[in-house]
Amino acid sequence: MKLKLQIFALIGLIAVLFSGCATRNTSSGGRETSVLGGAVTVASDSFQPTNPATIDADTSKLVGKNGPSGKKVSLFWGLLTLHDY
Repeated sequence: MKLKLQIFALIGLIAVLFSGCATRNTSSGGRETSVLGGAVTVASDSFQPTNPATIDADTSKLVGKNGPSGKKVSLFWGLLTLHDY
């Protein structure tokens, strides 16, 4: 039983390490970087509306008195989205 758990954990760790990352340019001129197979996505100069199926948090009210930066961070494949615009 313990060996099966260790094998499962090792396969999971290998999947996370080799899931890769990708960077692309967005239509608004920013960059979007996905890490861990899309589990974490960071976009700069995004200013795109968020998906209605996400938990949305506007961080511009907390930080950033210099105006909106357009940064957007999506966690867990879009389940949680933090944006500054």
